[in-house]
Amino acid sequence: EASKAEAKSPMAERVRLVAMDLGPSFVKLGQIVSTRTDVLPMEWVLELKKLQDEVSPVGYDEIREAVESSLGTPLEELYESFDEKPLAAASIGQVHRALLKNQDGALDVVVKVQRPGIRSTVASDLELLHHLAKLVERTFPEASTYNPSGLVEQFDRAITAELDFVLEADNAIRFRTNFNSVTSVRFPLPYKQASSKQVLTLEMLPGKKVYDAIAEGGFSGEIIAKTAVGIVIKMIFEDGFFHADPHPGNILISGTPASPVIGLIDLGMVGRLSPEMRDRCIDLMVAAGRNDHVALADALYAISTPTKRVDMRAYRAEVAML
Repeated sequence: EASKAEAKSPMAERVRLVAMDLGPSFVKLGQIVSTRTDVLPMEWVLELKKLQDEVSPVGYDEIREAVESSLGTPLEELYESFDEKPLAAASIGQVHRALLKNQDGALDVVVKVQRPGIRSTVASDLELLHHLAKLVERTFPEASTYNPSGLVEQFDRAITAELDFVLEADNAIRFRTNFNSVTSVRFPLPYKQASSKQVLTLEMLPGKKVYDAIAEGGFSGEIIAKTAVGIVIKMIFEDGFFHADPHPGNILISGTPASPVIGLIDLGMVGRLSPEMRDRCIDLMVAAGRNDHVALADALYAISTPTKRVDMRAYRAEVAML
């Protein structure tokens, strides 16, 4: 039940507080929505962006127990040191700096540790979301156009995969392979000898958060954006394998203002595009560039999954009008 103070708060703030109270799955949804400046008013975006950093950390004793239980060995046997204070706390886990023991000298690493009990919590959240989607579809038949159940199913698959840190380590290796000749981006190297499904040890990437790099480091937002577009184009149209959760909390900027290096972290949520779908997306972009409304409509239709029979003449006319 909202307190009197919360009741007087703006709606966006109340939604953020409710998301934090409801748990990690809803925080993750809020983080994803916070990147949609095309859909939400700016005051909502600014409020929900706070979910990227404002997550309560788990105590060190619980984290230590989780690491030792998952890796099956005392903390001191793997790490020369392990910071008790987390570097960052997120909805699924939290990150601690550490020095990993290595025969050639200690390695500066970060250790991502899954929150204790997170799997059962997420399972309960997902069950609730599935029921909510079905309720929306029954109550508002017009909502079926947006397929709420399908959206929840997609979110279910993504967040379930994100709970397996072995998959995230594999994703990191694949990204590093795909970008091994590209100097404008970095992905952390995973150390599998100190990793499991619940614990992930990665090299420490240098850098500042995007907004700090621009405000404090003298970096240009325009140059960062242009660099990022090149990286995203390669991910999607060349590799068909892309980072699917690129909110600002997962981006680190290093290098120089003239030549920024974008570090991408939190690689548990990825997307894939088949060669056929990549071609269709290119058709869409070419049609848009040429202002060819018929080709644009046809490309959209080829990409989509129609839920009912479409009158193509009326559909193309509406695309032309838009």
